This record gives sequence, C-alpha cells and structure tokens, in this order.
Amino acid sequence: IATRTVLWAAGVQAASFAGVVAKAVGADTDKAGRIHVGRDLAIPGHPEILVLGDAAIAPGGPKGAPVPGVAQGGIQTGHYAAQLLQARLSGEKLPPFHYQNRGDVAVIGRLSGVTNIPWLGRFGRQSGFLAWGLWLGIHIAYLIGFSNRIIVLTRWAWSFFTHGRGSRLITGSPLTPEIEKPEPPA
Repeated sequence: IATRTVLWAAGVQAASFAGVVAKAVGADTDKAGRIHVGRDLAIPGHPEILVLGDAAIAPGGPKGAPVPGVAQGGIQTGHYAAQLLQARLSGEKLPPFHYQNRGDVAVIGRLSGVTNIPWLGRFGRQSGFLAWGLWLGIHIAYLIGFSNRIIVLTRWAWSFFTHGRGSRLITGSPLTPEIEKPEPPA
C-alpha cells in the first residue's frame, strides 16, 4: 500500500488473573499488567510460581530485551517450564531460559501476508499469497492433535469462503475465585 505515513497501534493487556496473582504475592508488574519474572520464569522470591506467555515480562529475549509477546514466545516458555519442572522433580539444574527468534509471520489481508523467517534465507522474507500460505501452514502445524487441526482448518475455510469473521473477543466476568492469604503460623 503506497503511503507516506504508517501507524500501527497494537496492545496486549495481561489477563486479570495475572494481576490477582501479582497482588497476592507482591510481585512487580508493568503497565500492561504482566508480571516480572526471573530467567527461570519464576516470580522473584517465589520459585514455586512460574509465569509464562502474555502474562510475563521474561528476560532472555533478543539482545537482552524481554521475550516478545508473540506465540513463539509463549510456546518456547511453555516448553522450558515443562523441562524445568521435570528437572526439579529429578533434582537436576536447568540453564536459564533463552528465547530463540524463529521468525515472524502475519496476515495483512485476504490472501496476503508477510513473513520474516531468518533461518529460511531469502525464502523466509515473503509477502503476498505465499506468505499467507506460510502463515496458514505454520499455525495449523502448531496445533495439538489431528482433530484440532481439522476443526480449525474447517472453521477458517468456512469463514474464508463466506467472508465471515471468527470470534475474536471473549467478554464476561472473571471466573477466578478470590485468593485467600494463609494465616501465619503462631
């Protein structure tokens, strides 16, 4: 799109549950409500509480920056958390979390997308239909289970051919109960 000025406003607000947890344990948060965690994804002073994905400001991102709030950041912190719990149960140590940039893909319109996937070389920097196809394939591949892939692909196909929009907003009251602080031992 030919233009002189491009503005992009995007925002991620952590789920309200993150705020409840932060308040209950006295953890620091950023202005989006994400909890600051250490290199092991635990809240400082609370190694028993791991925070991942969009709920966390986790160190270990590119060039010392926090882990980006994108799907691959959530996937990688999830894998690390699983490995960390297994290591703790077997009495082993795990090195600190380190994010690996595997690239970015985005849809920018109908049958159009953009990609920046460094490990694919020139092929990883695409736009248009090919990038849209890569986005579709990557997102389907990361779903768990064959039936989930078929369901999502069917829903996407239906929305695509009917020009409909999928559900993108979840509203309602939080379903989390109040956290009660235990009484200190006498």
